[in-house]
Amino acid sequence: MGKSKKDISDFNLAERAQEILEKLIKFIVDDGEIKLINEGEEQISKIILGIRTSNPGILIGRHGHTLDAIQYIVNIIANKGIEISKRKKIIVDIEDYKEKRKDAISKYAYEKADIAKRTGKKIALCFMNAVERKIVHLALQEDPLITTYSEGAEPYRKVIIAPKGKEDKNNDVEML
Repeated sequence: MGKSKKDISDFNLAERAQEILEKLIKFIVDDGEIKLINEGEEQISKIILGIRTSNPGILIGRHGHTLDAIQYIVNIIANKGIEISKRKKIIVDIEDYKEKRKDAISKYAYEKADIAKRTGKKIALCFMNAVERKIVHLALQEDPLITTYSEGAEPYRKVIIAPKGKEDKNNDVEML
């Protein structure tokens, strides 16, 4: 009786993901070096792969879109044929770009929240992907004077930052 899904160990999945990423990166840059970043307990839920290259910008792309696409492709290929319960999220990063981007988005959100509090008007942020919108929502969730919500349809979805009591979607929104 054969299994329809492959039984693959954590190490094999990490190794498989690393090989896939190396092959993919070779098509884009000549000097890409891939390294498994996380080990031990953190590897239970995800695998983090880091890329080192002399030209990280080409792999990151505008606002990290190329890096997100690379990560998506590696996840699809590496987890293909693996039982759903054994799949892991594979994170691809370059020189801590994702942490730096998270910090920049949080700072942007705090600045716009201050404007919303000061002016009493709702502020519409620029279009963001789901990950970036989540960063904004999480960054501002503890502020008792602000509320956030998303509106629009992908890929033109944006976060609205509103002073508490001004959540009504029919009120004027400042575009910043």
